[in-house]
Amino acid sequence: MNRMKTIMSIAVAMLICTFATQTTAYAQVEQDPKTNARHSRITGIWDVDVTLTDCATSATLFTFSGMHKFELGGTGQIVPNANTSGLSPHMMIWSHVKDNDYLLAAKMFRWNAAGVNIGWIVMNFEVSINEDADEYSGSGIAQVFDPVGEVIGGNCPHLVGTRFTGEP
Repeated sequence: MNRMKTIMSIAVAMLICTFATQTTAYAQVEQDPKTNARHSRITGIWDVDVTLTDCATSATLFTFSGMHKFELGGTGQIVPNANTSGLSPHMMIWSHVKDNDYLLAAKMFRWNAAGVNIGWIVMNFEVSINEDADEYSGSGIAQVFDPVGEVIGGNCPHLVGTRFTGEP
């Protein structure tokens, strides 16, 4: 009987030690900022209205709609609702800055009607998402490069997005 009490005491002590060390280890692990709730609120698919403006005058150059897809891990895609015969798919990276603010950067390649590469476009944006995570807006700079990497133009895009829900 004495031996049974000793074994039970040891077993209980081991359980308590295991629980205590696991709790302590868990408490010491800081939450990865990339997994916090604010960081990934932008993930998903968005209907976006884009207004391209002249950076110097703010005059509207062109407007169109499109879709933005933000994926976990900081990548994404842009699909403009415009004739893209001279443009490659638009690839994007994004990062959470703080609170409701994000940075986006996208790149696409350009070709002329004969299929010759005539350069690329790089766009950089700052956007903010609302508290309900169903709307965002922002602005940025788009730089147009020739095939050797010289800047040959640009504009200042403004974005207004609403989360795509599958409804018309």
